[in-house]
Amino acid sequence: MFCTDAMTREGGEVVEPKLKKARANSGISTRPGRRERNKQEKRARIVGAARELFGTKGFAETTTQEIAEKADIGTGTLFLYAKSKEDLLVMVFKDEMLETFLAAFKKVPAGAPFADQLMHVFGMMIAYHAKDVELSRALLKEITVLRTPERRQDLRTLMRAIYGGIADLVAAHQKTGNFRSGANPLLAAENLFAVYYLSLLGWLGGQIPKQKFIRELRAKLDITIEGLAAPGTPKPAASKQKTSRKS
Repeated sequence: MFCTDAMTREGGEVVEPKLKKARANSGISTRPGRRERNKQEKRARIVGAARELFGTKGFAETTTQEIAEKADIGTGTLFLYAKSKEDLLVMVFKDEMLETFLAAFKKVPAGAPFADQLMHVFGMMIAYHAKDVELSRALLKEITVLRTPERRQDLRTLMRAIYGGIADLVAAHQKTGNFRSGANPLLAAENLFAVYYLSLLGWLGGQIPKQKFIRELRAKLDITIEGLAAPGTPKPAASKQKTSRKS
């Protein structure tokens, strides 16, 4: 899920993110024409069919023919939207994770400590992956090296929204004096997401159980956030979240 610098920077300069701009650039036209509406409707049917079959049959057992039949289109039409079953998996993920992320930001607890706000956002993303761990594992294999320009663009769109939302939170805490004003919000967002993502790999890769992953994620974020804190700002209190040994 990592993005290269080119995804968030232009001309060598850091582009300050805006969550509203990310929403506007999500690829969904606000007033599409008839042809565009038809394309969006077919795409929605394809993605919906893929998601349902991946969930009921599993990713490995689902075929593109089955997806095309369920979406009520020909296989040739399906391949105009996705080059492979793996392509479809990334399309499903991009749509659902963008929706999950935007929903999480709408409910970020205002006035809460930054670490709590981050855990709220990451917690909803973790809950998404927890709904189908095997499918999430298949997804991670695919997004490590994306095969088509279209799916790379999908991931850029998603990551711009995620980085932008986190950077907006960082900027808000800079305005209140909690964080150093000289810290770049976008670079901080990329760093904080990297902490989450590498920890996510440990859980989905079967290296650590879910509750330990969440507990350690909070501790890692606290350490990273200390580097953003303005002089004299109290250190974040240790998380008191109860955990179990079950995955």
